[in-house]
Amino acid sequence: MLKNGMVALVKYPWTAAIIGLVWLGSAALLVLDDQLPVLNIIVTNMVVTLIMAVVGFRVEK
Repeated sequence: MLKNGMVALVKYPWTAAIIGLVWLGSAALLVLDDQLPVLNIIVTNMVVTLIMAVVGFRVEK
């Protein structure tokens, strides 16, 4: 069971990396400029992450 779970984690590394970069980039922007609207950036990241996850982690049957 653990082996199957590990395969799922490594199966789509590029999608996971891009999602991580989106969040890290947004965090860096928030650190550099404290006048940015935090809530708007977080909501935008959530929407983008959901879209990327649906497209990037799609399993072909």
